[in-house]
Amino acid sequence: MVEGKPAGKGAPTSRAAKRKAEQVINIAEYREHAEHYKRLSGASGISKDCAAVLKNIARSFVGLAGQLDRLASLERNEQK
Repeated sequence: MVEGKPAGKGAPTSRAAKRKAEQVINIAEYREHAEHYKRLSGASGISKDCAAVLKNIARSFVGLAGQLDRLASLERNEQK
């Protein structure tokens, strides 16, 4: 079920096209989130432990963006 609709219902779109459109948005969003958490980790008044967790969250978002970027590259190469 996507967006509250049963599978097979709604406007006809290919899964690949929809997935690619979502990835473009998600890659950018993940990178924005990474920057946000990186900034938070440098804020004054937070503990070293909290800063370390925030940095790890930022790295996780960077990793997710990289994986989605890699997936998009693989899908482009497979279509050739």
